[in-house]
Amino acid sequence: MITGFTISTVEGKLDAPDALQKQRFPRLNINLDSLSVKEGKLNVAYTFVAEYFDGDAKDSKNLGHIKLGGNIEIEESKEVVGAVTKKWNESHRLPVQLAEEVINGLNFRCSATGTLVAYSLGLIPPLVISTTKIRDEDAKSSK
Repeated sequence: MITGFTISTVEGKLDAPDALQKQRFPRLNINLDSLSVKEGKLNVAYTFVAEYFDGDAKDSKNLGHIKLGGNIEIEESKEVVGAVTKKWNESHRLPVQLAEEVINGLNFRCSATGTLVAYSLGLIPPLVISTTKIRDEDAKSSK
């Protein structure tokens, strides 16, 4: 269960203010940068990036970006902390159920904070309305 959520870095940059009328919904990326254990709790460092372009093609002009970074604290049993840490060390992945909880929490909080930054820059808010579901490829391949 997520027990703490921190946004410690906020960056917003507008590279082409003259092209804002052509902007498209941002391309969103959530990166789970690292996992550590502190006082028996999992700590996941993350980066959330919304990149803005003037079109949908690969060669579209970059208009700007919003970047948020921070940490999520997760409290689980000692056994779960051990299993999550082991999986992370082997594959840099979280178990599916925990990954869904983390990504949906990040989408909610970073979308809200990103909206304030986007408004200041004249960009479309990076709102994620739906919840994320992750397909467990490991479970599929073992059948």
